[in-house]
Amino acid sequence: MKKLMKTAMIVLAILALMIPVFASAGSVSGTVSASNAGYGSISNAMYGYDMWVNCANGKRLNLREQPSTGSRRITLLDNGTHLQVLDHCANGWVEVRTDNGTYGYVQKQFLVDRKPGKYEITEREDNFVTVNPYTVVAKALNARTSESVGLRVKPNKTSQAIRRLYEGDELEVLAVGRTWSKVYDPATGKTGYVANDYIQRV
Repeated sequence: MKKLMKTAMIVLAILALMIPVFASAGSVSGTVSASNAGYGSISNAMYGYDMWVNCANGKRLNLREQPSTGSRRITLLDNGTHLQVLDHCANGWVEVRTDNGTYGYVQKQFLVDRKPGKYEITEREDNFVTVNPYTVVAKALNARTSESVGLRVKPNKTSQAIRRLYEGDELEVLAVGRTWSKVYDPATGKTGYVANDYIQRV
């Protein structure tokens, strides 16, 4: 009888030691969200960092329910939108949370690791309104120089420059956007884009 009781006490002691192990295993597996199952997701504990939307074509980015272009679109995200990356998927998508608490998936290639500046966001083509052509001159960057901004191939300061403009250079405005204007440059015979803040009508 004593031998049986001793054996039972040993078994109970072993079970008591195993309970914390099972509990910790359950908490680790819980870090992977169920919505990511089957998409090669990695534990959320490895992520949780800031990114911003910046599509090269100036269009808005689709936020989707699942990491696939065939998944339902939740909403469209404007360029410059802040997101928190929660998880990575094996197919180039990431799970994100918006500042208003909406969760979904976006393609990581359209995210940048710092907030894009005003002139680093490509202005959408449908923002431009065609006008009767009129003449403007370039304004200097500041009072210490005659240099102005670059005349760009696309309405984005990271786009290829056609040439550097200088104070007083004349341009012909063809269409006006919120941040940029589409202009014709008589000096080169080319059409490009210039920031609205650095031209003035004559």
